[in-house]
Amino acid sequence: MNHNKKIILSSIAAIILGLTGCQSNHTITVDDHNKMVTIPSSPQKIVVINYGALDTLDALGQNKRVIGTSLSSLPNYLNQYKKSNVLDTGKMKEPNIEVIKAANPDLIIIGGRQASKQNALTKIAPVINLDVDAQNYLESASNNITLLGKITQSDKIAANYIQSLANNINQAQSLTTNSNKRAIIALHNDGKVMLMNNGTNAALIYDVLNVKRAVAAPANNIIKSAERPKPTFVDNQYIANNKPDIIYLIDRSKAIGANPINPNYFDKKVLVKTGTKVVYLTADIWYLSGGGIESLERQVDEVIEPFK
Repeated sequence: MNHNKKIILSSIAAIILGLTGCQSNHTITVDDHNKMVTIPSSPQKIVVINYGALDTLDALGQNKRVIGTSLSSLPNYLNQYKKSNVLDTGKMKEPNIEVIKAANPDLIIIGGRQASKQNALTKIAPVINLDVDAQNYLESASNNITLLGKITQSDKIAANYIQSLANNINQAQSLTTNSNKRAIIALHNDGKVMLMNNGTNAALIYDVLNVKRAVAAPANNIIKSAERPKPTFVDNQYIANNKPDIIYLIDRSKAIGANPINPNYFDKKVLVKTGTKVVYLTADIWYLSGGGIESLERQVDEVIEPFK
């Protein structure tokens, strides 16, 4: 059996066994970043400020349970929530505590961007953080999908999606493994383009999908450092020196509604000379979301496109 499939299937088994052992008639106890949290066994009113979790609930057919999310920065692929009766919970990084409290949710789902607000939100309702762990991306993402399936009684649907995802990843790996193409990931922000050599997006592209790196990974002590390393700017000279076959570009500015990257930012003559293709990833999925059922399917498809 493929190693990634083993990870996924063992994750499903571990979560289901763990939840079964911690259930009562009305609650489930789950492990949230090494902290046990008791949540309703079937929450009917959920505030979701984590877009990956939101698209998973949507794929599982559980959209009617969602009573609130951050609408101001909602990715386009989730625009259906703007046309529903879903409450706007405020800015993604600054959720409106009073609005959420008035909604009286059974459960609140957050991600890393809202981690600093977790204590305040916990006073309203049980909170779980379904951020994806970059050090264990595939297992972490599948765990989150399985958990959402469990608490919404759609475990079989979730398991089917995970199996489908495993199949898609296997097919993607067959393309990337047999290719000599090397890639970098870059982030555009306010007219500058910087190298993204670690984090969840790098974990998905390099560690899960086995795309070869054009630039070596940073040392572990740099990744774990409390100090933010100086950015490496990706410009024409950088491309000429490193000659990546692919640049996966994530446009942060576009994702947050600011000015997108200039289409002539990279010199076409340099790109032709180095044989470099710029792949513009869907900005709002890669910067604002990711790690959910729908976003992961889209992300895998976008990564493997230049290998076809």
